[in-house]
Amino acid sequence: MAIAVSVKLSDEEKSRFAAVAKKTKRSAHFLMREAFLEYLSRAEQRLAFADEAEVALKDYQNTGRYISNEAMKHWAEAGGGELPPAEKA
Repeated sequence: MAIAVSVKLSDEEKSRFAAVAKKTKRSAHFLMREAFLEYLSRAEQRLAFADEAEVALKDYQNTGRYISNEAMKHWAEAGGGELPPAEKA
């Protein structure tokens, strides 16, 4: 079920939306919804990345294992594949 929400825009912001809507032949509602969904997607990706980094940090703190930057650069330049072996701190 969809719900309606309201967003307060300044006169300038409203005019900018109207101008873009007119040029793209889209409604201001469509543009706002697309902007919201794009922002939401990027925010979710940033949060997932932060969660992944937290897990990696905890793994390092618990095990001391890591892969050096130089080893990762060589791995990436070789096109990926099997990860290089982890080193111990």
